[in-house]
Amino acid sequence: MSAPVRVVKAGGSAGVDRSAVADLVADIAARGPVVLVHGASAETDRLSTLFGHPPETVISPSGQQSRRTDRRTLEIFAAAALGIESFLYLELLQKRGLDAVGLSGPSGRVLVGTRKVVRAVRDGRTVVLRDDHTGTIDEVNTALLRELLATRRVPVIAPLAISPEGEALNVDGDRAAARIAAALGARELVILTNVPGLLRDPSDPGSLVAQASLAEAEAFAQGRMRKKILAAREALSSGVSEVWIRSVTGAAPGTRIGP
Repeated sequence: MSAPVRVVKAGGSAGVDRSAVADLVADIAARGPVVLVHGASAETDRLSTLFGHPPETVISPSGQQSRRTDRRTLEIFAAAALGIESFLYLELLQKRGLDAVGLSGPSGRVLVGTRKVVRAVRDGRTVVLRDDHTGTIDEVNTALLRELLATRRVPVIAPLAISPEGEALNVDGDRAAARIAAALGARELVILTNVPGLLRDPSDPGSLVAQASLAEAEAFAQGRMRKKILAAREALSSGVSEVWIRSVTGAAPGTRIGP
C-alpha cells in the first residue's frame, strides 16, 4: 500500500448519522486505504431492554462509569454490533461503491485480547465482577487487514476481541481503533462523536479547541471525552501522526491533536 492508511471510529450512541459516516469513509477511500471501527451502544441498550435484560452501569473505584458486560449482555452486544451496526454500514458503503467487509475480533482473530479484572463499587464496598466479559487488546492481525486493504476493500470492524483461550470479549471502541491505527502505521485516526470536538466548556459548543497538544487535550477532557483522549494518547505514542476528534455532521472541522 503506497498511500497512508487512515482509521475512522464512528460512535454507537443515539443520533449517529450513519449515512454521513459512510460519506466520510467513501471520501477518504477515494484518496487511500481506510478502516472503519464502529460502536453499538444505543442498539445494545435497545436490544437489552427488548430482550428483558436491561443495561446496567457499574462505577469503578476511581469513579468511572461503564457498561456491565455479563455473558448475556456480551451476546446482545454482539447481536447489536455485528447483526445491526455492521450490516447497516456494509449496506451503506456498498451503495457508495466500496467493497466493505464486516469483521470483529473473533473473525480471523483480528483483535486478540485479555479479559480484565473488573472492580465496581456497590453499597460502599469494592467488589470484583467475576462474570464480566470486557477486555483489553494485546494484538492486531495486521496481515489479514493489509490483505483486505491491498485489494481496495474496506474493513468494517466491531469492537469485540478474542482471548487466546477462544473467549469473546467486549473492548472499548475508541481504544480498539487506536490500536488498529498504531498496528497499521496509520497516518491519521479520526474519532467521530456527537459533539463538535474537544470543548473547553462541555456545555458550550462554541468553546471548540481547534488544535491541541496531547497535554492540552488531557487538561481539557472531561467525562466520556477522557477515554477518547486516552485513545489519542495510545495512537500518538505508537507513531500515528495525528488524531482528529470531530462530529461527522456540522461545519466545525473538529479538534486536531498532535505535535
